[in-house]
Amino acid sequence: MPEQDDAAPGQAGAKAAASARGRVPGRVSPPAGLAGAEPAADLPQSLPELTAGLESLVSLGAEYTEQNPREASTGVWWWGVPSTEVHQRKPAGAQSREASVLALFWPGPGGPQVLLTERSPELAKHPGQIAFPGGGAEDFDPDPAATALREAQEETGLDPARLRVLGTLPPAPILISGFNVTPVVAVAEDPGVLVPQSGEVSRVLKLPVADLARPEHRYTAVVVHRGPRLPSPAFLRSPAGGPQPLGERDTNEGFFIWGFTGTLLDRMLGRLGWAGQWDRSREIDPRRFRR
Repeated sequence: MPEQDDAAPGQAGAKAAASARGRVPGRVSPPAGLAGAEPAADLPQSLPELTAGLESLVSLGAEYTEQNPREASTGVWWWGVPSTEVHQRKPAGAQSREASVLALFWPGPGGPQVLLTERSPELAKHPGQIAFPGGGAEDFDPDPAATALREAQEETGLDPARLRVLGTLPPAPILISGFNVTPVVAVAEDPGVLVPQSGEVSRVLKLPVADLARPEHRYTAVVVHRGPRLPSPAFLRSPAGGPQPLGERDTNEGFFIWGFTGTLLDRMLGRLGWAGQWDRSREIDPRRFRR
């Protein structure tokens, strides 16, 4: 999976993001910022319903790219502002590398589920963080979808024959690490048994969208880096049922998702109309969850 910049949109990006967020046709998304609301209703229950919703998301991204090619290429669809205003620590002379992540959904009890992985706690960079499967493109990869499928298979044992690629979304540049990430959207009837296949991955997660969207699992992760506040959408469920660090306890029922992956999830769920109202003023410090 590509190295992530922990910080997602800063304050300017967070304010501008709303203007860049489209919505899947036919869905009405409630305003953000209200506490105590239930998750969004009408999550797709069947494979055809799920496929139709994801195809609409892909079409929305393609339409945005066609109408706003410059903004799309600089990450405005995700951050609300160009990536140069989000990731301001780009090393001088750094070269960009293409990368892909796989956003795989399938129908489960109570609605869609999504595939994520947890990075090994032994890694030097971003240990223990949760991300979409994915990584940097190789010369032999014919397109972003091939990169995403190869990486997902290497990380989780996913059989590409089990899924259908629906298309790609606008790129999400991560300037600090030099990756230009293309999210690849796919759907499956059942992804099969998935287990960590490489030393980079310690856990494979199949998370219900309804669980991610619950307002009590939504936070704003805030990092203070050399003065500026760097907020990003976050998703937290602890095995103990409260916002406590997972530490060395059994984490099979827990997750903490933030930064780049949290932003991608937040934007996708919002545009699909799957995200309920949640209190964006609830802040949490990601440093509590370092392993």
